[in-house]
Amino acid sequence: MEKSINIHQVARTCLILASVILLFFGILHLHGTFFSTDLYPKDLDLIEKLKISTIQMDESGIIWKLWIGFNAMFSVGLIFIGSVNLYLSTKHFEFIRAKSAILTLTICSNIFFVWTGNRYMISDFSISMAIPLIFFAIGYAIIRLKRLNYLK
Repeated sequence: MEKSINIHQVARTCLILASVILLFFGILHLHGTFFSTDLYPKDLDLIEKLKISTIQMDESGIIWKLWIGFNAMFSVGLIFIGSVNLYLSTKHFEFIRAKSAILTLTICSNIFFVWTGNRYMISDFSISMAIPLIFFAIGYAIIRLKRLNYLK
């Protein structure tokens, strides 16, 4: 007895995997920001300089605090994107299938993360953002192709 593959289940699984990966890396980044020194410069003298350096726009903008704040906000952004997509993929998959705006914005965000990672950051970051991008893109492609009746 041959079982057929439910193509929507494949798409849903891809979206869930991508969402969990983003959520995981967001939590990992948040941990690295507040509970470890993984994101600190190796040069301890540089840290001290960053703690007294300000930005030109506002003297209260201390570079070290901005560094921590930007990393924390980025972490929460990943957690938010991963959580929203995980919730929609598990509880409201029909909504994602019918209205693809959130998924499109998620893919665009991930493209930007990968581009930024390649241009300004470390390769591990780019890879960690490319993996969910691939899963989101596969899920999106399956949904679109199924909607256009290219898939059974």
